[in-house]
Amino acid sequence: MYILLALPPMRASKKADAARHPIGVVTARTGLSTHVLRAWERRYALVRPSRAEDGRRLYSDADVERLALVHNAAGAGRSVAALASLSTEELRRMVAEDAERASTRPGRSGPSYREQAMAAVRELAPERLESLLRRALLSLGAVPFLQEVVAPLLVDIGDAWHEGRIEVAQEHAASATLVQILGGLTRALEVSGDAPRVVLATPRGEPHALGAMIAAAAAAHDEWHVTWLGADLPAAQIAAGAEQGNARLVALSVATDSADVDREPHALRALLPRHVPLLVGGAGASRLSNMRGVIRVRDLDHWRALLRTHAGPVAE
Repeated sequence: MYILLALPPMRASKKADAARHPIGVVTARTGLSTHVLRAWERRYALVRPSRAEDGRRLYSDADVERLALVHNAAGAGRSVAALASLSTEELRRMVAEDAERASTRPGRSGPSYREQAMAAVRELAPERLESLLRRALLSLGAVPFLQEVVAPLLVDIGDAWHEGRIEVAQEHAASATLVQILGGLTRALEVSGDAPRVVLATPRGEPHALGAMIAAAAAAHDEWHVTWLGADLPAAQIAAGAEQGNARLVALSVATDSADVDREPHALRALLPRHVPLLVGGAGASRLSNMRGVIRVRDLDHWRALLRTHAGPVAE
């Protein structure tokens, strides 16, 4: 989604430079949460708001425009750290280019990215699948790409495999392509070292990692430092990784319907400090809904809401 701002003409520089907008106005105009806005100021010095006599932050029109531009560009999958070094004019050109590319995305009258991607899976065409997914990411932006293309595509692939409409080779080729795309997206959205940290993995006996990798990319987009430990890990190793990484959250993805897999979250909860929440998502998470000390993640929107909740307030 591209946010259009009604800004004064460039010649009205004094008005544009006047710091007169409180933080509530800025969040409403840019779509940024208060937490992310303050984190960007602290980590990347994107803008330098002034202070009112009562200590409140005040932003200029130029500040608001710059924040909105960075938000749009980051939504297209770009790194905030890289965007911070660009001038406002460079950001305008970049966002305009992204918007132009987005206008060429498949319309309602043609096959969706999801449909085209599934066709590439069936036809065992991983190069075409990769190219299509990269275009979708650039066109839609990171979060819509995850929500509208990748997450439903995983369901489509799983259903097709279980129903015998695709073979193991097609499923493996598609999974390898998705791992490459999601890993690259998470790395591109890397945040600074002082961001809150989340550790993600799949428990021992769970080889399916793509659900966790979707969660990792969404967390990186939402300004979390992500430590991806990998798939099929014993509880003790996940707990050790969380301790070493000073994790604020630990999250597991569970897709396999197995009692053996179910035992691992119980073991991990016992090993983690009480103050570190354990979140579990995926098709198998419903079996753990009543497990004490575990938060079940329903879907990607719920995951992002939980991240916002546990990010905690940032001091003025």
